[in-house]
Amino acid sequence: MPRWEYSKINLNDVPRRGDDIDLLNDLGKEGWELVAVIGNNAAYLKRQIEDPPQPEPARRKAREKT
Repeated sequence: MPRWEYSKINLNDVPRRGDDIDLLNDLGKEGWELVAVIGNNAAYLKRQIEDPPQPEPARRKAREKT
């Protein structure tokens, strides 16, 4: 099951480099997905948390017949 982390950004407090679309495109390149923008110009975002690789189970060596 995927795990997510969330972020909230007040778009009114973000320094202007262009427009909000540029900011959201930059965040998308970092894996963030826009979930919603609500009336007070707050943007909610989420991105999937990568699970660390699981170690492979130890394998038993086959016994040689004598």
